[in-house]
Amino acid sequence: MNILYFASLKESLNISNEEILATPDMTVIELRSLLINQHGEQYFPSNILCAVNQVIANNSTQLNNDDEVAFYPPVTGG
Repeated sequence: MNILYFASLKESLNISNEEILATPDMTVIELRSLLINQHGEQYFPSNILCAVNQVIANNSTQLNNDDEVAFYPPVTGG
């Protein structure tokens, strides 16, 4: 999978993307746990947004090796 990071998450991790192999039946929550173990929990709070193949995903969304998975902080504005 191609994992993309955006906005302040990209800046905090100091990377814009990385490749990760999906395990059989991997879900977004399992990927999130893997990323927390790799980078730290502070970068993946519960309100971080995830999109799979440019569609907003939830924790139970199934993942495949050919997916593009994007993580980005919630948008705020004023």
